[in-house]
Amino acid sequence: MAAIAVLIGGAIAGHSPAYADGGASARSQAVAVGPDDSGVTDATTQDYTQRILRALSDDSANNWVRYWQARADCDAFASHTAHTPPRSRALLALTTSICAQLDALFGVNPAAYSPRGEDRAAGLLLNEPGAALGYTLFTLWSDVNQAYLLDPLGRVSHTWHIEDSLPGITIHHAKLLDNGNLMAMTRHPRAILEIDPRGNIVWRYQADHYLHHDFLKMPNGNAMLLGEKAKTREQVVSAGANPEFVPKNGLKYDYLSEVRPTGVSGGDVVWEWSAWDHLVQDFDPSKPNYGAIAEHPELIDINFLLKSISKHRPRLGNRLTHINAVDYNPELDQIMLSPRHFSELWIID
Repeated sequence: MAAIAVLIGGAIAGHSPAYADGGASARSQAVAVGPDDSGVTDATTQDYTQRILRALSDDSANNWVRYWQARADCDAFASHTAHTPPRSRALLALTTSICAQLDALFGVNPAAYSPRGEDRAAGLLLNEPGAALGYTLFTLWSDVNQAYLLDPLGRVSHTWHIEDSLPGITIHHAKLLDNGNLMAMTRHPRAILEIDPRGNIVWRYQADHYLHHDFLKMPNGNAMLLGEKAKTREQVVSAGANPEFVPKNGLKYDYLSEVRPTGVSGGDVVWEWSAWDHLVQDFDPSKPNYGAIAEHPELIDINFLLKSISKHRPRLGNRLTHINAVDYNPELDQIMLSPRHFSELWIID
């Protein structure tokens, strides 16, 4: 591709304009003035050729990102070929030839990246240029110790085979870290792992409560873990909940802990937040947490969903908040939570 890039570059080197906006000026001028102005249309042709040239020659960029960029520019280039002036016919022929061979140049099989009508039960079923660029990381609950990185053509780029002395390990959620390691939450046992590309565990923290849904690697190197703890029915009623709707097995509530890694295995909890410490109720004045709900938007109404869960939505189980995601804003030093059952966003300082 480098030799072809040099060939095209030589064809346009003597008279190619430079655009600070990546060629948007040339394209907008061509549309505004029309195809009869041969000089303007010529600039547009050169602009697309230069963009395709950059995609071919930029070896520092992701190969599949380059391919889709070149493919998009070739499609746009084709829409202008009818108005290309005679003096650009040689450039037109060269660029058209490159675009026709783009799949072969990048080693792409068109049937593999954009299938149409095949009867496939598995594998890549559809991948159009509008799809997000990049790789996809995912885990399968049926695989007890593996995570997969998929490239844009549906091929497995990397698999983490996690070797661990803990029996029955099951990867629940996973994230790719900036250093190339994988951070994974395990369902059985309740732990957070950091794993290098070869599958070696470089850090493991065993939690004393159930971990679920989300976690973060903080800028300071600590791990922010989202977990769940439980209160008995008696404890829930004592906190001001309406006993008529409190489940027999009590309530589960969400819990955040920031853990500083210590060694290969272990960590110290340096900060924690519990939903149970931020309750309000207007049911029983004799119980703790009593107050006007509307006057305390910063608190969690313990009775908010109890009746709904008890009477109409048993599938919600006995979870008070059921937080699905956690994020961190380092500039404000604030944490955002999304409690599914409340349909709200919470910001914690």
